[in-house]
Amino acid sequence: MDDAQTLKRQPPLASGLLIAAAALAAGIALASCSAAEPQASPTDLEIVVRNDGATVSGEYRLRCQGEQVGAGSTLPTAEAACALLASNPAVLSPAANQNRICTEIYGGPDTAQITGTLAGRSVSVSFDRHNGCAIDDWAAAAPLLGDGALNSN
Repeated sequence: MDDAQTLKRQPPLASGLLIAAAALAAGIALASCSAAEPQASPTDLEIVVRNDGATVSGEYRLRCQGEQVGAGSTLPTAEAACALLASNPAVLSPAANQNRICTEIYGGPDTAQITGTLAGRSVSVSFDRHNGCAIDDWAAAAPLLGDGALNSN
C-alpha cells in the first residue's frame, strides 16, 4: 500500500477525533469572542476653573464610568463631559500637536486645571486662552470646565 492509499483509509476513530478537536477549537474561539468586554476603568477628575486667572470661580468633581455619570460628580455639565471623554479622551491632551500654527489672539485670563485619573491613567492638564490654539482647546474641553467655561467663550 502506498502513502496515498494510507491517507485515504484513515480509521474512523482518528477522523472522528480530528473533527471533535476542530469543533472544540471553534467553540473556544467563539466563546472568547462573545465573552463580555471588561469594564473600562473609572474616570475621577478634579477640576478648578479661574475665570479671572487668579480667583477660583469653580471647583468640581467629575466621576464617569464610560459615558455614565458616577456618584459624587459635582460638575454641572457632567453628562456632556462624560460623553466627551468617552468619545474623545484626547481632549485632555491639548498640547499633543506641537506643529499647529496658532493665531496670536488673546482670549482672556481664564485658566483651568484638571487632575486625577482618566480610564485608569493619571492626568494633569492646564487650559488657558492665551492664543488661538489655546482658545480652541478651551472650547473643545468646555463641557469639562463647567458652566462658567461655557459662558466665557
